[in-house]
Amino acid sequence: MIQVTSKNFKDEVSNFKGAVVADFYADWCGPCKMLSPLMDQMSKDNKDANVKFVKINVDQEQELAGQYGVMSIPTVIFFKDGKKVSQRVGVSQKNEYEDSIKKTLSHVPAAKGTRGKVKVFSTPTCPYCHMAKSYLKDKKIEFEDIDVSQDQNQARAMVEKSGEMGVPQLWINDEVVIGFNKPVIDQLLEL
Repeated sequence: MIQVTSKNFKDEVSNFKGAVVADFYADWCGPCKMLSPLMDQMSKDNKDANVKFVKINVDQEQELAGQYGVMSIPTVIFFKDGKKVSQRVGVSQKNEYEDSIKKTLSHVPAAKGTRGKVKVFSTPTCPYCHMAKSYLKDKKIEFEDIDVSQDQNQARAMVEKSGEMGVPQLWINDEVVIGFNKPVIDQLLEL
């Protein structure tokens, strides 16, 4: 696996044509230590030139972790052609990572400038949820507001997609933003 820093992120991830499996970890993290041998083995077994495995130490690369909304570790983010497609938080089974890689390779991004698919998963008492919704309203972005405290099916769908239970979560053209992360929201909405 390739160790990625802010210095080589552009070359190793952003400019790579194909899928990148990025393992965000920390040396002190027990679950990260459990995941590391699996990621190493998958990287060694990988025969597809369109798939690359990288590791990013969140203690050394806090800015990269923040840019991609990494709030828990381990987090594995799947990129295609330099764009985040999905992520898994915590330790999953090998077949789940393999399924995510297949989905990433077949992912077709939304057309540029498409703003039609914005969902905000929130609760009525969450101040960051209110901030995120106010921000979208100020930018005149239409969105579907989903109260996960009232809709358990949507709450389950949210956790299945992101691996996180916390709100707010924004789905922008099927990409997940966890928390009120303005730079990522602006990037995805092309603001």
